[in-house]
Amino acid sequence: MVFVVLLAVFIVLVLGGYALHLRRKLQRLDAEREKARLAFEQQLQEKTAERRKGITILAKSLVAEELSVTEACLRISWLLAQIDTEARESENFSVFFQVADATAHIPILEAWKALTREQRKAFDLERLEIEKAFGDFVLAAAKKLLDDDLVLPGGTPPDLFYSA
Repeated sequence: MVFVVLLAVFIVLVLGGYALHLRRKLQRLDAEREKARLAFEQQLQEKTAERRKGITILAKSLVAEELSVTEACLRISWLLAQIDTEARESENFSVFFQVADATAHIPILEAWKALTREQRKAFDLERLEIEKAFGDFVLAAAKKLLDDDLVLPGGTPPDLFYSA
């Protein structure tokens, strides 16, 4: 009888030790997972900050007329979409997407070089018409983005009140 009780106590101790071992292993895994999640969030925040900076640089270049309306819209819309998938519906940013969509069919890089002179001229005229139609709206959106310190998707709004 004593042997059975000792055997039962031994089994309970072994199982308790194994349960403790599993708990510690689970805690280590949870800590590693949390560390990886925090690192991922940090990386995501850094990429978002880089994209926001890129959008600001592109908007400044557009306002300074160092960049065409079409190229600025293509680049800004792509960066905005990387930051927030709902940016396309935003009243403040939709014009960038509209111009990008309207000019998306125009060939670039090697495909542009492969076009005939007449084809290039036709695409240039089409692009210039689109820029003429949307240019003022794009420029206003870029200025608003810069002047009003407009909040980009994924960012925090500027403080509305001064606090010391």
